[in-house]
Amino acid sequence: MVDNSNSYKDRVSRLICWGHWFMLANIMLAMVMALRYVFAVESDSSFTAVIYIIATWIGHFGLLGILAYIIILFPLTFIFPSSKVMRALGAIVATIAIITLLIDGSVYGSYQLHLNLLAFDLQGFNLNKSIGWSSIALFLLAVLLVELTIANLIWKRLPVIRAWDVGNRITLVFGGAFILSHLLHVWADATVYRPILAYDRMFPLSHQSTARSLIKKYGWIGEQHSNKLELSAAPQTVTYPLNPLQCNVSNEQNLLFISIARINREHISAIHMPNLAQFASQNISASNHITTSLDTDDVEFTLATGLPANYRGVFERQGQKSPLITLSDNVARKHLDVKPGERSASNFNAAAKDQQNVAQLIEWVAQDHESAYLADITLYASQELSVPDDFNPTIEVSLTQQRPADRFLAKQYFKAIKYTDQLIGEIIANVDLANTTVVITGNRGNDLNAIYQQSESFSAANLQVPLVIALPNTPAQQIIKKTSHYDVLPTLLRHHFRCGNPESDTSIGFDILSTQSHELFYIGASEDFALYQEDSIAEIDRQGNFRFYNKDYKRDEDGKLSFQQLIDLKANINRFK
Repeated sequence: MVDNSNSYKDRVSRLICWGHWFMLANIMLAMVMALRYVFAVESDSSFTAVIYIIATWIGHFGLLGILAYIIILFPLTFIFPSSKVMRALGAIVATIAIITLLIDGSVYGSYQLHLNLLAFDLQGFNLNKSIGWSSIALFLLAVLLVELTIANLIWKRLPVIRAWDVGNRITLVFGGAFILSHLLHVWADATVYRPILAYDRMFPLSHQSTARSLIKKYGWIGEQHSNKLELSAAPQTVTYPLNPLQCNVSNEQNLLFISIARINREHISAIHMPNLAQFASQNISASNHITTSLDTDDVEFTLATGLPANYRGVFERQGQKSPLITLSDNVARKHLDVKPGERSASNFNAAAKDQQNVAQLIEWVAQDHESAYLADITLYASQELSVPDDFNPTIEVSLTQQRPADRFLAKQYFKAIKYTDQLIGEIIANVDLANTTVVITGNRGNDLNAIYQQSESFSAANLQVPLVIALPNTPAQQIIKKTSHYDVLPTLLRHHFRCGNPESDTSIGFDILSTQSHELFYIGASEDFALYQEDSIAEIDRQGNFRFYNKDYKRDEDGKLSFQQLIDLKANINRFK
């Protein structure tokens, strides 16, 4: 074909036709290279999931190819209506796309992380370690030669290819696959079908449809849908503990957990909570402690297992027990908590319920048990801002909240924690501390500057909680290293149950009395989570979107994470899968 002998319109028409077939050839090439993403995902694939994978594989790369052509090559066709120029440009653009896919696939295969802005915001991220630039340089030349060959072959045989007349059928295949994949994902999201949801972040630049708002509107999914998604994202199987526990359990040592639904670490003082402040000064107190979730059930799971809430689903499916239970098979047990439905009821009186539960606990502790006991109680007055009508303490605090509603609720919070402190004092007075290990902590903190909106952010105010552990025959000490709820179980296994196992057999945390500590903490669960470090918080959602905040919870555009720390954290979390 000789371009100069044809009109501008004819040349553009032929180049557009050539561009369509060149685009199709590269879609197929990209699909072959993308197979590595499928095999990098760890999941038990059902027949439905295989159909979804095939539909997504065809539809997603078909869409990416079409968009790349429309955005880049199609406009250039009108600017440079020359076959030689367009074949060269097309080969260059396609080579860049294929090489980018190659690099992204290498990074994903190694770290389950796509090449996005988050990766480049990680300190120490070394792309050369994952792929090797010398190999890429050679591959780039090879791909460029292949692309030039494809471009020339399609151009020379364009009349024959146009005679096939299969364009509509090919378009129908790509369009049908795209629609089918999204419909299957909408169904999987609504029914929490894990074999499909496991492939959510498989391909680069993918975004799966959910239609949750529409489905909720018609009542097809309820308010518990998000919790089901959280649980479904847990590993499918778990090995826990990694090795049999070797412990010397005493039949005389009791274990008591006291959890405060909402309490800020900074409010454990002689002014606000004198009983707890005095108890903390006489025992082991962690001054730099954080919770591991904003959800009560997730926190309870972590305290019992030393693992992130991601494992809750598989523990429930396998009937897996906490070491606290398995090591206490022959002891008396008492669990005093409130059901979620009761907590959310409009007529729930948390102060009265707390008082009732405390009285019941004290009565039960006073009974003559044949062996040691394991008891836990959760106090909710601080969460519900509830106090008895006749409880009117003097609040000695300067309320700095800007909005009147926040100031009023902050005052109620201080009343509630003072009342909670009174109940804790009653419990401690009735416990034999010489034979009882007592753990007192908080499920989460309370952001008093946003208490009216019931802040659910991963701010320091919501994460920093107290931890006080009373171990018989252990001197008082203040732990200043960074600790978290992941560290509670390893501490109890070492010092209460006298286990010889390393912490790594049962937890991702450390004994708080050891010198070991983490620099980076995983907060939350698989749907939305945060990575907490000394001076910053990185919040990440299930699509991989991230936001950095400083210690005052202000957006930090210059926030950084250590890539090596992130990889080490991921490996540590996944050890039990």
